[in-house]
Amino acid sequence: MELNYLLPGLRLAQPAALWLLALLPGWLLLAARARRGGGLSFPLGHLPPLPRSWRVRLQPLPDLLRALALALLVLALARPQMGQTHEKITAEGVDIMLAIDVSASMRVEDVAPNRLEAAKAVIQRFVEKLTNDRVGIVVFAGRSFTQCPLTTDYGTVWELVRTCHIGMVPYDGTAVGDALGTCVARFETDAWRRAQVDETDLPQRRKASEQAKQRSRVVILLTDGFSNSGDLHPRSAAEMARIKNIRVHCIGLGSPEGAPVPYYDQSGRRQYLRSNGRLLVSPLDEKGLQAIAAACGGQYFRAGDASALQAIYETIAAMERHEVEVSRRREWDERFILPLLAAVVVLLLELWLRATALRVTP
Repeated sequence: MELNYLLPGLRLAQPAALWLLALLPGWLLLAARARRGGGLSFPLGHLPPLPRSWRVRLQPLPDLLRALALALLVLALARPQMGQTHEKITAEGVDIMLAIDVSASMRVEDVAPNRLEAAKAVIQRFVEKLTNDRVGIVVFAGRSFTQCPLTTDYGTVWELVRTCHIGMVPYDGTAVGDALGTCVARFETDAWRRAQVDETDLPQRRKASEQAKQRSRVVILLTDGFSNSGDLHPRSAAEMARIKNIRVHCIGLGSPEGAPVPYYDQSGRRQYLRSNGRLLVSPLDEKGLQAIAAACGGQYFRAGDASALQAIYETIAAMERHEVEVSRRREWDERFILPLLAAVVVLLLELWLRATALRVTP
């Protein structure tokens, strides 16, 4: 229940508690009747009324203070909160899809502490610097899927990145082509949604797709590069992105010479993958990532290099930006403590008056 007409940004989380206020008038009537009927009366005939002292005039004050304290307690039960639900503004930004490799090879430790954790650190620092850009997430291993559509809710993006882990995609392998294809499809779906186009209306879909080409759209691909599964070849996916005017920046994770791939057996002991008794090594495919970036007008960067990461920020900042609708949410802050403290103060004042200046002698 929002009360913007009383105070902007104020709402009650439990407005039903206010129904308790309906009991206060009845309680005040009973208290007044008790004051009038509390003493003895004597038949003194028709005498003129005696002058009323200030103590007599203020006798209702303690009851009124108690009623005020009860009203404040009810208000505290209604849980007043300050804040705002959301704010929509039009700003300039870039649409960014983050493609994150969560395959088993991302457990390799040639980048500290391992490739996946290094990738997550890079992305989290990247997200922290964004302002009005929309961001989405695609995760992939042997298959790919959208974990988060395009949004400006950076807190949610950051948290979803934090929860990425090896095994969240139940298919072995590294499907770089499928990941790029999923990103391209997500951009297209977003363009149709923004244009409010029926997916069965092919002419309108084509028109929306052509208009979307004028927007600044970027894929940031974080992987060790070797594509060994999936239905779509990386070169075909890169060509799709190029046709749709989508830039692809690639961030390589790992060392060119590679390192063994660790795993944990059923007893929790650390082991390394082997083939015919030989350790399996997962090297970084820099040439493959460089080819993808070059085909799509992007750049290739090596993870862990702060200057390279800064170059990504500067590259995206220099891109032509388009208008986006930014929706920000803010948590409501509890304010029930204020009426609760006020109720305690009023109640203490009432008790002090009853015990001192307005004490009633039987």
